[in-house]
Amino acid sequence: MKKFILFIILVSGAFAAIGQQPATLNLMPVPKQLALNSGKFRLTNKFTIHVQAVSTDTALYAAVNRAYQALNRKTGLVFIQKHITPTDTVTSTQMTVSVRAKSTPEIGGDESYKLHVVENLVSVDAPTTAGALHGLETLIQLCDKDETGYFFPAIAIDDAPRFKWRGLMIDVARHFIPLDVMKRNIDAMAAVKMNVLHWHLTDDEGFRVESKVYPLLHQDGSNGDYYTQAQLKELVKYAADRGIIIVPEFDMPGHSQSWFAGYPELASQPGPYRPGPRMQWQNEHPDPKRPKGNSILDIIANMEAPTFDPTNEKVYKFLDKFIGEMTAIFPSGYMHIGADENNGMAWKMNPAIMAWMKDHQMQTTDDLQRYYVQRVHDLLKKHHRQMIGWEEIYNDKLPKDAIVHKWIPEDGGMIKSYGSANDFASHGYPVLISEGFYLDVFMPAYIYYNNPAFANADNANILGGEGAQWTELADNENIEGRVWPRAGAIAERLWSPASVNDTEDMYRRLFKLSDELDERGLLNLSNYDRALRSLANNAPTDHLKMLTDVLTPVKGYRKLMASMFKAPPSSYQTTPLTAVSDIVFADSETKRQFRTWVKALLEKHDKKAENSIRACLTVWQQNDALLEPLFSGNRRLTEIQDQSKNLTAAAAIGLEALDRIDKGTAADGAWVQQQANALDNCAKAHNETEIAVIPEIAALVTGHLAPEPTTYSAF
Repeated sequence: MKKFILFIILVSGAFAAIGQQPATLNLMPVPKQLALNSGKFRLTNKFTIHVQAVSTDTALYAAVNRAYQALNRKTGLVFIQKHITPTDTVTSTQMTVSVRAKSTPEIGGDESYKLHVVENLVSVDAPTTAGALHGLETLIQLCDKDETGYFFPAIAIDDAPRFKWRGLMIDVARHFIPLDVMKRNIDAMAAVKMNVLHWHLTDDEGFRVESKVYPLLHQDGSNGDYYTQAQLKELVKYAADRGIIIVPEFDMPGHSQSWFAGYPELASQPGPYRPGPRMQWQNEHPDPKRPKGNSILDIIANMEAPTFDPTNEKVYKFLDKFIGEMTAIFPSGYMHIGADENNGMAWKMNPAIMAWMKDHQMQTTDDLQRYYVQRVHDLLKKHHRQMIGWEEIYNDKLPKDAIVHKWIPEDGGMIKSYGSANDFASHGYPVLISEGFYLDVFMPAYIYYNNPAFANADNANILGGEGAQWTELADNENIEGRVWPRAGAIAERLWSPASVNDTEDMYRRLFKLSDELDERGLLNLSNYDRALRSLANNAPTDHLKMLTDVLTPVKGYRKLMASMFKAPPSSYQTTPLTAVSDIVFADSETKRQFRTWVKALLEKHDKKAENSIRACLTVWQQNDALLEPLFSGNRRLTEIQDQSKNLTAAAAIGLEALDRIDKGTAADGAWVQQQANALDNCAKAHNETEIAVIPEIAALVTGHLAPEPTTYSAF
């Protein structure tokens, strides 16, 4: 992503003036308190670390060694200390890590730390292991380079999180995500101080957990893609060593088709069942009694999705044993039951269930949903687990220890909201917020960063929140670029004070984070480059990248809806995610830099910015002709051929606008309107991609850079 921007800077001579370093440095999330002082701690090969902590704190010593080697690789200095252990006899140390109490990851524990850097000493001091782990991650981000070499700036940091629950939800049911990819995401989470991996392990499309008590769950419900219990325990430990708990989600009573592939007797309808999308069930089990409809609203209301039978006592005996088995694997103390998007249609279509409801004075299927949630809550409590459920669990009789997970936007749209996060919290319920944090709807990072759901999230019952990556349109090849770096903006919103809200500075640091994570082994950038090589059949990708660097997927659910309603046998589970819209980032770094230049030109008449803009536009104008050989016979690339031509046309308009600005020619109203109409045409989506820089080119025409939208339509 950097290559194109660097090229533009070089050809235009637009080197940024070296000014005062921003107070936030390259840190993400920004610490609670930070004082940047004069001076630098210079790193040499004699850099050593001494740990003051109990010798049994293996997680701490492992983290110190990881940080030490990360700095070793970053600087290439070949540090003299080979391995840091409790028995070290280092006599002259340059860094100390002091921890007063060994701790294991938990929600609500002390995660604070202090980090001080002076010219001859670095110190990390924390009450607990968790705080020290966060301090070490901050230290890695502080490492910088100047003309003399690598250094830490002299600094005093006193840090602690704003919210106790800072999570990332990863869905592995729609597309199975291998263990090595999960580990890389955990490493990235640790880098930005997230402390909860919410692991969505079951859904209609797949049951991803080995069960030795009920082996048909994974044998028949996974299509062969599942984690063994040994792998599950391995990842739990891997996460714990990095200060992260894993909260498993076993979705029920709906979203449960994969459960019934092996155990159809648990379902509300007789089956047969096999794991797959909900639409598959509708197509394979047509029912003339089911209400019909053509709109998305009708489909949501009338879909008869596979659902547990709450009136069957065998269901609760089954779940009792299953939950007991899972508690031996996931020790965090929490279990998520989903309980979302159940319209009750599967129950309404079963006469026996309706008769049972009547016998028990239940008026609606909402009453039956409450009954089911209460029964599962009691089972979880028996096994010493606190229940979490999506906001559909909320009702006036819900036990007060149940955690309500807010996800439906307040404006709701086609889905009914059950209340705001503050509503739930004010009624005494602990609350998590994922509303406005859905990564799978391709919003730019600033939308998550300015999430209005956190504008007044000061109720003590609001535990925090989670970014959410559903995987209908993500798999092991692109998920790292889908989640990162945007999840860093969410992490900052959950960690840093609410007063940290400079969007431009956030973006500056976000793309630094992207490079840092890539350097440390995440494949967010590498997968993008590899996918481009595949698109180009291993031909040079420079000109292709100039186009794709300014393309983003269409925002909202339009891409998902198009995928979900494809005619059989197509399915989002079996369709390769290799289209350009599956590859390009939701945030264009090139767009952010271009926008900065346009703003500097229009507000400050900055000549260097104008040179950079002109260089960009010139390259974009010429790029379509240079891409022509790649388009020939390449079906996936011809999907963006219109976008290539639109970028060239838009760039030509931008260059004409620049010439007018350069000559001081007064804007002609008719010309402005004509070019604005042409740019509107260029802005149209093609094959689920959009050109990200059109608003900035339009600003050159109108002379006014419009504010970015505060929200985008979901459909």
